[in-house]
Amino acid sequence: MWRVAIVALVVLSLTLPSPPAAATSVELELVLAVDVSASVDDEEYALQRSGTAAAFRDPAVRDTISQARGGIVVTVFHWAGPEHQFVAVPWRRLQSRESMDAFADEVARMPRRSFRGSTTIHAALAFAYRLFDSSPVMGRRRVIDLAGNGEADNLPPTLAVRDDIVAGGVVINGLAIEELKADLTSFFRAHVIGGPGAFVETAWDFDDFARAMRLKLLREIGDQQISRMEMTTTP
Repeated sequence: MWRVAIVALVVLSLTLPSPPAAATSVELELVLAVDVSASVDDEEYALQRSGTAAAFRDPAVRDTISQARGGIVVTVFHWAGPEHQFVAVPWRRLQSRESMDAFADEVARMPRRSFRGSTTIHAALAFAYRLFDSSPVMGRRRVIDLAGNGEADNLPPTLAVRDDIVAGGVVINGLAIEELKADLTSFFRAHVIGGPGAFVETAWDFDDFARAMRLKLLREIGDQQISRMEMTTTP
């Protein structure tokens, strides 16, 4: 019974009406969700932070953002347990090299906001979805990208929230960090991602995060064709 109640409350929060979108449009509204649950230590968090900053400094990613119609807007938040979601970098519009530099610098400096909490993926997805209400511009596409190193603590509400978000026109992609070698990629593919063209990018461990984030952004922002060698790199 309590699981049904959780699903009902989460789905209700997702179906509340959103405020009118701003008139100016960009190619993509992107929400990046960074795992700071108890299973992620400080060194592993630092690798996510530096890997994300490095990806936004990558020349190919920068070219892809520059070529996107109107650029993109992006925000970063930290997630863990049901009450542990924190915006780390508010919405930023990226189009010029200067704006990309400033965003990468902000990401590189963002402090960790939680040191505890479970792997509550449904709460993270619900929080990510609500962030679109505060987006400064309207995007032609809306994407949530959830990075994590573990399976959801509670599967039924995860499936319910995912399906409701996808029904709202948002794509959910995943970045699975396979440090435990438990085929988290398959779990994300079956239970987390959704929407047209949704995909999972795999980081084979936290040291591989920067590479995976770079490939994910190229696919996400510009629908780039990544070489087979890059796509299949393993430890």
